[in-house]
Amino acid sequence: MKKLVVLAVLLLVSACGIKPTPVVPAGPAPTLRNPASEGRSADLILYFVLDDRVTPVARPAAGVVGVESALTMLLDGPSADERADGYTTALPRRSGTITVTPGLPTTITVPFPLRPLAGVGINQLVCTAFATLAAQGGYTTDGTVALAGPDVLLPYQTCQA
Repeated sequence: MKKLVVLAVLLLVSACGIKPTPVVPAGPAPTLRNPASEGRSADLILYFVLDDRVTPVARPAAGVVGVESALTMLLDGPSADERADGYTTALPRRSGTITVTPGLPTTITVPFPLRPLAGVGINQLVCTAFATLAAQGGYTTDGTVALAGPDVLLPYQTCQA
């Protein structure tokens, strides 16, 4: 019984005296928006490979850049400065036109075979497409895109960066 009394006294003494408070509103949740639409230049996000991982790289853009243009820049590879910083690519050099077809899911058609690409190369394409769509406010409805090449259609890809 003595132990219970001591325990009760300890519990009362250990209370810190801070009264609970309600949730404090901090404003709306953060969202992605297109800074170019507000009169400023935007950064274009391209995904290159650094230490065997897909990593975002910001490049300045003069305005809104479409998905096709962003992927074309991605296929041109890292700039000299980016290469000096250790960035590489798992994608072939640009060899034709890239098209984006809206739908469920949005389909990105590339002019090169997809089967030889490793997961890192697929991720470079998908993550760059998602970043560009997000900057434009054109989110994919289900969070996926499909990749099509002359050899295969890879449905329902998500960014794994």
